[in-house]
Amino acid sequence: MKEDGFTLIEMLMVLGIISTLVLLAFPLQFNVLKEQEEKQFLKTLASDVLYIQQRSTLTSGMNRITFNENSYRITVDGRPSMNRAYPKGLTIDTRTDRNITFNYNGNIKNPRTLYLVSSLNSYRMVFPFGKGRFYLERQ
Repeated sequence: MKEDGFTLIEMLMVLGIISTLVLLAFPLQFNVLKEQEEKQFLKTLASDVLYIQQRSTLTSGMNRITFNENSYRITVDGRPSMNRAYPKGLTIDTRTDRNITFNYNGNIKNPRTLYLVSSLNSYRMVFPFGKGRFYLERQ
């Protein structure tokens, strides 16, 4: 009598190997997801800074970004416009002035460096003196 099947021991071994591989790959998925969320937040923050800079050259109203403990607020023409929450685990060092404002020609009013720290990486957002630019670098 010939049987064409797998034994119980063979099935358990294969299931054990597959389970081990899944358990090893699962934490990697979370890190990739957190990394993507962080990148998207930084792109959004950079876009918001450019938006405030552009609004400052077009209007005479109060345009600024205010950093709080868990979020930042965008104020356009003196009225709060948007509130964006930081991703979980990310903090922005606000020991200095909490506001980013630009003057009428697009230069930053208070040049500074902001430090952004997350559970995965740390960044510097530099606003140099006399320039209308900023750059974000990973440390």
